[in-house]
Amino acid sequence: AFKITLGGKMINIENVRVNVGGLGHFTNTYIVYDDVEKEGIIVDPGYEANKIISKIVELGISIKYIVLTHAHGDHTGALKEVYEYTKGKVLIHENDYDMLIGKVEDYSIAQGIKRKDLSSCDIEKVKDNFCFRVGILNFEIIHTPGHTAGGICLFEKTSNCLFTGDTIFYDCYGRCDLATANFEEMVNSIQKIFDRFDDIMIYPGHGRATNLSKAKKYIRMLLK
Repeated sequence: AFKITLGGKMINIENVRVNVGGLGHFTNTYIVYDDVEKEGIIVDPGYEANKIISKIVELGISIKYIVLTHAHGDHTGALKEVYEYTKGKVLIHENDYDMLIGKVEDYSIAQGIKRKDLSSCDIEKVKDNFCFRVGILNFEIIHTPGHTAGGICLFEKTSNCLFTGDTIFYDCYGRCDLATANFEEMVNSIQKIFDRFDDIMIYPGHGRATNLSKAKKYIRMLLK
């Protein structure tokens, strides 16, 4: 868990590392909340719904939103169960909505995930720069296509943290050879993040958290 104290208020980031399909492929599911309102969000409920829900119960918090950085199965595998427990509104970029509902390949089967009917979920399609507030937390959706057409990074302004999904990892960037992926868009998205942020903690969809300034060194070498 990561804890950030600002003006006497504690912001918490819990990383529930889930084993997707039981195949040894791990995805980071984040629970972000504050100690004042005891309200928060979930980022990418990838798999092991019981593990995620148990952590919510342990923390004693209310989940207002479930944010998907993109619609690949390893980031959405526990969505239905987590939604049914929390009733948090699901946010997905409009360009990944078709992938989320099964009209575009999301690679669930390849990852040992059984597709679920999401028709009962409260899903909102969002655009670049969409902002929302939960307790003392202020979030902004930043559209970063490349890994998927509707990939996003999620910026939390109060703690100055960035959840990068599969756009930026601690030492590389997301693959660009899957459905709706595009390498030129990925390069533009990476540059968009690099131009706006520097000394900021990033929490990626896989692997460890790091400072963006450190990740930049690896990624710039790869892009060259």
